[in-house]
Amino acid sequence: MGRAVRDPSLEVDLCGVRLSNPIGLAAGFDKSCRHLDALGRLGFGFVVGGTITRAPRKGNPKPRIVRSRRRGAIVNSMGLPNPGAEEAAANLARARRTAPRFASVADEDLEAAAAAVELLAPHVDGFELNASSPNAPWRHDAAHMGTLLTAFRERTEVPVLLKMPPFTSAEERATVLDLARAAVDAGAQGLVCSNTVPVEEPRLATGRGGLSGAPLRERTPQIVSDVAAATGRSVPIVACGGIFTTEDVRACLEAGATAVQLYTGLIYRGPGVVGSVTRGLREPRRAAET
Repeated sequence: MGRAVRDPSLEVDLCGVRLSNPIGLAAGFDKSCRHLDALGRLGFGFVVGGTITRAPRKGNPKPRIVRSRRRGAIVNSMGLPNPGAEEAAANLARARRTAPRFASVADEDLEAAAAAVELLAPHVDGFELNASSPNAPWRHDAAHMGTLLTAFRERTEVPVLLKMPPFTSAEERATVLDLARAAVDAGAQGLVCSNTVPVEEPRLATGRGGLSGAPLRERTPQIVSDVAAATGRSVPIVACGGIFTTEDVRACLEAGATAVQLYTGLIYRGPGVVGSVTRGLREPRRAAET
């Protein structure tokens, strides 16, 4: 259905995981990890399930997700609803691995987060530590992030990437770049740039949420470039935010990303987005070869 192109020229290595192409599905689409096999068959180079916490969570009250079709945007205040790590691990154990798969994890408590990693580790190719969701019911702390990364690395040999917050001001930029450097020092093997942007949204029950989609398109390549420079390109970067087209992907790769993730682009463009983007990435390379 996704009509993704299979071509050796599109293959990339992400933290030691070989991807058939650099297009990934971001966390949040399959919160229970029940459908990663079907989503992988759309042709994604990798898929991310979750975010998963140790215990089940119901999330925030509804309405908790709204669309802005004119802007090509979504604002969500989901609050990390998920069935918990035990059920997610069981779902993964039953499913075929049709594409490399990562699990997004988060929790308030160190031991709870570490326990979730231990349950999920046999069934995934890597982890994404969600240390930046604006809808999490706890505050994100750089020191706690470092402690979590250390604990994860002690419990699993698969790569652990950190999902970074975005920045929209000079002050936020300095904070995020410091966080990126600290994450690498703490053992993060990759960085995901970036999570949704906190915004006010009166249509949501909580009154605010995380903005995703086309409004982030212009910002993402610059964030990738800044983070790559701040970390000396010492770890791979996955670009996330406003990815809809081949041109969006190419801008992020040229800025220093190894791969990209999309979510809102799938909502608005449908499963054919994977094929469209991979065909677009392949064609210039073929032209150059001839």
